[in-house]
Order: sequence, then C-alpha cells, then structure tokens
Amino acid sequence: MAVVAVCPALCGADDGVLTYEDIASRLCDLERLATPPVEGERGAAWTSADRGGRYDAATDKYINWGANGDGGGFMRREGDSVVAAEVEGPGVLWRFWSAMPRKGHVKIFIDGNETPVIDQPFEEFFGQFEKTYPNLALTLSRGRNRFIPIPFQKSCKVTLGPGWGRYFHITYSKFPKATKVDSFKGYTDEIHAALKKADAVWGARGENPHKADDGVKIIREKMTLAPGGKSELKIDGAKAIRAIKMRPKLPEDVTAQEDALREMTIAIKWDGESAPSVWSPLGDFFATSPGVNLYKGLPMGMTDDGFYSYWYMPFEKGAVIELANDGPQPRELEIVVEIAPLTKPAGELLRFHAWWHGDDYTGVDEKRFTTGDRRPDWPLLVTEGRGRYVGMTQHIWKFGGWWGEGDEKFFVDREKYPSTIGTGSEDYIGYAWAANRPFITFESALANNTHLLPDAQKDTSVNRFHVCDDVPFMKSFEGVIEKYVPNRNNRGQPCLFDTVVYWYAMPGSKSPYKVVPLPGRVHPRPTPSGPPPRKPAKPAKPLESGAVEGEGLKVTRCDGGRTWVQDMRRYRGGKWSGGKHLIWTGGKKGQSVAIEFDAPRSGEQEVKVRLTRACDYGQFQLYLDGKKVGKVIDLYGPDVVPTETISLGRHDLKKGKHTLRAEAVGCNEKCKALQVGTFLFGLDYMVVK
Repeated sequence: MAVVAVCPALCGADDGVLTYEDIASRLCDLERLATPPVEGERGAAWTSADRGGRYDAATDKYINWGANGDGGGFMRREGDSVVAAEVEGPGVLWRFWSAMPRKGHVKIFIDGNETPVIDQPFEEFFGQFEKTYPNLALTLSRGRNRFIPIPFQKSCKVTLGPGWGRYFHITYSKFPKATKVDSFKGYTDEIHAALKKADAVWGARGENPHKADDGVKIIREKMTLAPGGKSELKIDGAKAIRAIKMRPKLPEDVTAQEDALREMTIAIKWDGESAPSVWSPLGDFFATSPGVNLYKGLPMGMTDDGFYSYWYMPFEKGAVIELANDGPQPRELEIVVEIAPLTKPAGELLRFHAWWHGDDYTGVDEKRFTTGDRRPDWPLLVTEGRGRYVGMTQHIWKFGGWWGEGDEKFFVDREKYPSTIGTGSEDYIGYAWAANRPFITFESALANNTHLLPDAQKDTSVNRFHVCDDVPFMKSFEGVIEKYVPNRNNRGQPCLFDTVVYWYAMPGSKSPYKVVPLPGRVHPRPTPSGPPPRKPAKPAKPLESGAVEGEGLKVTRCDGGRTWVQDMRRYRGGKWSGGKHLIWTGGKKGQSVAIEFDAPRSGEQEVKVRLTRACDYGQFQLYLDGKKVGKVIDLYGPDVVPTETISLGRHDLKKGKHTLRAEAVGCNEKCKALQVGTFLFGLDYMVVK
C-alpha cells in the first residue's frame, strides 16, 4: 500500500506525481495518520450550512450562532447554478453527502477548465457506483454517501444546477503548493483498479487492514481484574501497536453488561508518561456505548469474537496498557496486542490519543458556550499543538424529542470562523433525518449508528472516523458539535452527551482532559427523569376502570434486549393510558419477557391486556403462570397505534402475585423488523377483575 503523507513524498520532490492509486490508498491507510502534518496541509468541508451565523471581529462576538436553516446554503450564484465548493491549489475531494439529491446537475470543474470532468444529475452522481463499489458509495438510512476521490492540481469548483435538491457536504484535503498531483480526467482503468482495491478493504472491515510485515509479534494475556484492581501490559523499545483486541467475560443481562463496560477502563501511556494519552471506559473506547453493540468499522468495531482497534500507535521508549475495574464485581478478560516494527523513526511520528468525557469545557469559556454567544456549541476536542483529528464516538442520552440538528464545527489553528461547519449531527455521521423506519442501526467503514431505541429520538450511539479526510492542525484544534437541548428541562426530558475523541499529537503532548471517576460516567437509565414541573401534574386517569399501567409493572425476566418505559404522547395514532407503555426491544424469536402483576382477590377473574401495534412489532404467544393463553397475537401494523383491549379469558387465580409472559414466535411477512431479526413488544395496561 502506498503511503502519501509526509514531505517529501507528499510534495512530490522525490517520488514524482501522486497517482490516483496513491490518493485512493489513503482511504484505507491507518499508518499514514501518525505522520506529522506539514505547512500547507488542510482538511475541511464545504456544506449547505445556514450562512446566517457569523463572527463579528469588532466585538469578538458570534452573531446568530445557532442559525439552523441548513438546507440551501452555498458560496455564491453563477447564472442559474450555485457554487457549492471551490478549492485552490493541489488537493482532493473525498466525500460527497446529501440528504435529498435530485435531478439537477452537479458539475465538477478541474484546474480552471471550462468543460467539467463530471456533469450529471445529482441523484445519479450518488447512485452511479452503489452497485460497483457498494462500500465506497452507499446510503446510510436515507443519507447518500460517496467516497470516490477526485484529485486536482490547480483548483476545483463544484456547481449545482436548478433542481439539484437540498443539503450537501463536500469534504476535501489540500496539499502543500509544491505537491504534484495527477488530476482527475475521468474513470480510467487505473482509477477503477484503485477503487476496486479500496472497496474490497472497506468491505472486509473487521479484518486487520494493515499489510503483512515480517517481525510482527502477538502478545496474548488473560487477566482477572479484582474490584478496584488494575492490571498492566508493558511493551519495551521502539515499536508500534497496530491492533488491540479484547474479549471481556460479561454477564448475560444487558443492563449488567452496560454497567461492566463503564466500570472497566483502558489507559495507555507512551514513552514513560506519568499521565495517559489514552483513557476511556472500556466499551466506549471501541466506539460505541452503552454495552455491547455489534458493528464493523474500518479502525474499530465489536463482533461476536470480541472488540477490536486497528489504529496505528507508534512509540519510542515503550508503552503501558493499563486495564482497571472500578466496579464491585471481579471481571475477566483476554487481551491480544499486535506489535510491529516501525517503518519510520519514532521521533518523526505522532502519538495516538483517545479520551472519554461528558460536559468537560476545558480550554474554552464555559459560560460563553452554555449561555453566551457561543451557545449551542458543545466541545468535542479542544487541544493545542500539532496533530490530526481522526474521529469521535458520541452517545446521546435523550429521553424524548429529537436530539440532532447540531452542526459540527472545526476551528483549526485558532481561526475565528470554522473551516468546517455542518448541517446537523446526523449529517456529519452520514445519515439523514434520524434513522429510517423500522429504526434499525447501520454500519460502514467510517460511519456507524451502533445503538438505537425504536423511535430514533432516545438513547442513540454513533461514530464517525476520519481516515482519508482527517483534519490536520499545526497550532491548535477546537472541535465542537451543537447541542440545542439542555441537560435538564422542566418537562423531564434531559439530553446528555458523552464522547470519546480520537486524535494524533506530537510526542510529549498531554491530554487536556482528566480521568472521570465512576459516579461521573455511569449510565442514566432510559426512564423519564429531571426536575418536577413547576405545577405538580395531576395523576393520569387510566382509560379503563381497574387498569394497571404497564409502565408500573415489574419485569422479572428478559431473555434478550432490554425493557424500558416509552413516552407515547408524540404518536398521533391513538391515546395510550397514562401516555406511556412498557416496551421490550431487541427480543429475538424464541425469547421471552415476563411481567409480574397482582390479582386483587382469589377466585375466577378475567385477565385483559392492551398492547401496541406498529411496523416493527412481532408476533407473540402469551402465557399466564406458565400456561398458554389465547392464540398468537400479531402486533404488526403500518402505523403506531394501541390495540383494542384483548381478553385472555377467565382464570381461577389466588390473591397475590402472578406472571404474564410474552414469547416472541415470529413476525408478519410485512414487518420491517425481519431485516434485523429482533421484534418489539409494548404493554399499555392490564386489567384483572
């Protein structure tokens, strides 16, 4: 694999012109990210962001900084077209994204030529290679993505003609002026060969993308972490870690898994550091939370075989990987580390950094961010020095309402107006308008939605990796993402962010953040919380006399997935008793959820239930105290609505506690949950009388 990262290779002084194969290799080259940026390197994006937000140099204030009309922004008009992007100097366009491409033409002009090298309908531009290169050109839950590099020597301009659609991102890199680049001239055999190779690597994500080298050493250890205990793995000399794999032994209960992966932590120190350059709860380090969420990205992922990281991590004097357990139970795990010889002197390479934090405003004026002119900016990474920003994972604890819309903003080398400003958090990741029904997660090489609750507005986990389109910085980097919803509000719908940010920095650079003790990183549970309303709400009356709300019942068994209370007031298909229901998500065929209820007296009594119906709900057989009752209930429906009250018959019950169990037996052939093999079940209320 060709390496195209540092001077003189980048500048073309010794190695000549950068070919398309050289450029395309950056799509997969994780080792390149450890090379220090040089003067003239730049990574940024042109987008359709609202141009109404601006910086006033005279007052040092940001005006209308939360402007959110992001669908139709552009640089300027030329005739009946808009100029979407314009870049001077040698460089490459990496990524095109749009939420709504239409028939209006996209035209790409290279090196000042009046004839475009690309001129086609914008929607066709995205669909052109979705079958040929399905990993480079793909749709992620309505977001159209295209990672087909377009290099240029002198300049590049992108225009969008009438009827092109709405929303765009165009991510690019600029090279130093002396760099020689083989400009894009069309889809030649050479270009198709390079794209085929890159697409194959992206398609094999989960496998080690590093080339095979002599001298690679594998370290494998099993550890038991006592409560409050630590264990270290030490590596001596000048080498590079290029794979870390973990297989923790976790409890079967999903909630207990989530707790364990926040209680355990990973820290890595380079070259005798007193404080780590890498620190994170164990699960979050592998770019998803809470718990185990299976996905395969290019640099990181979670699979049935365990968790993996393929980031390239060089060091000069040694490395220490420290695993700790802040929880009350002992934890067992197996760690596998792949160590490779260095291909360049360690002193010439950057060190890998990763850090977990929540509301940490280190390096910025917190009041200015939370209530002042920089609101609604929320800091991802604020750091000084020289390095490369290479990605993030974000978890959103949102209990009601849409959390997205927040734009990513990257301020490089102390610039006052960001060189990248996006159109929404979900757009930055690569999808659009929340998740598509049936609200399933998605995965790809550089962008993943790893955890999602059914209405796509709560408890969401995403990640975005910058491998080809990293953001180099020479002096400083300030990366933020907008957060419109406060941590707490008087409707009991808090919105909490936490993140792991990944970057490279010069040897000796310190992380700006601090280790967070366990109480500061534990999960809120997905039930409504927050301060009480100003006026105490009147208790909701049940819709039927004698009804016991599902959300008030105790779950005694959950074979898989999780149960939680979902607010149903936003759905207009019907009225749920109390405005909520008890929902079971992530259940598979053959699994069950059991719910405890009380019979008010002894004797023959009728048992009735009211359930929920929707496009991703399954078919269930109900059991009362272990005995099958009634026929299989099909809860599929095109709309989210409550069912009629369903009688389960009359039964001779003793006064006291009994169990209702729902077993997932399959789903309707029209059910969209067939794609993922997990089904939803919702209980509005029960009546026993």
